[in-house]
Amino acid sequence: MTAPETTGTSGPHPSAPRIAYRGSAATPRRPTSEPNELARHVKAWRLRLKPEDAFPGLDYHRTRRRRQASKELVATLTGCSVGWYSALERGLPQNYSDDFLNRVAYTLRLSPAEKSLLFFLATGHALAAAADESTMRSTPTIRRILEAQPWPAYVSDEAWDLVAYNGEMRKWFPWVAGHENNIMRWVFTFPEARTQLHRWDTDWAPQMFAQMQFAQARAPDNKRLAAVIDEILELNPDARRFKEQPLTYPHPDGDCRSLHLPLHRKVQPIELVAFAPMRAPGSRVMMLIPIESED
Repeated sequence: MTAPETTGTSGPHPSAPRIAYRGSAATPRRPTSEPNELARHVKAWRLRLKPEDAFPGLDYHRTRRRRQASKELVATLTGCSVGWYSALERGLPQNYSDDFLNRVAYTLRLSPAEKSLLFFLATGHALAAAADESTMRSTPTIRRILEAQPWPAYVSDEAWDLVAYNGEMRKWFPWVAGHENNIMRWVFTFPEARTQLHRWDTDWAPQMFAQMQFAQARAPDNKRLAAVIDEILELNPDARRFKEQPLTYPHPDGDCRSLHLPLHRKVQPIELVAFAPMRAPGSRVMMLIPIESED
């Protein structure tokens, strides 16, 4: 799929995958020296991070006095145990999954070149790209429409892969320009989503999983959407629970929900407004419109 485009700001990394893949069958690489290149690079990438980098979902008050990001912090934001992350930083040969390495790359704020190096050093292979099945494309007109909005706005395709977004979307959700390119994968597999989507377990996740089920029923031959759902079910036990408790929910247009973003430092109520482009049935234009306080 063509990488999503943004207006008014630099676009996402061209190499950003639309989905992180599960463990590779490749044999883990053995350390060649002590410390080896993998250990040296991962540790250096962690130590260059500062608390003021505003990690998504981070409790600023508890970490205010830290001068560097700890292993514990990186592990928490990556969604893994400290021991598993520490094994990577020590350069130990393990079967690191592509999904895990993709999260580490995002948490450590790696550039596309650094992310590629991480994969080669840890697994000996590059991250494969998925086949493009999207019928939605970014155009200058669509980008103009998005940029004209004073609030976050984006276009996603049938499988919730980002196609385009505006500057406000990037400001509210910096990850869109980073290492994740799928809305649903971020919602269900990134730890920070549970904090930033206020009342994740009641107001966001059940409805969004139901949206995917509705979309799959409408387009059962969409392999891309099926792959996204399968991976979410494998990685997220809550998603498996939602599947067993089906909910009919075709779209979120008109819903009022809340966000708790590092940008705002407080809960921000929003209304979701959705449009469906006739040129690409199943795709959507989404706007996150802040609800102003009446007092």
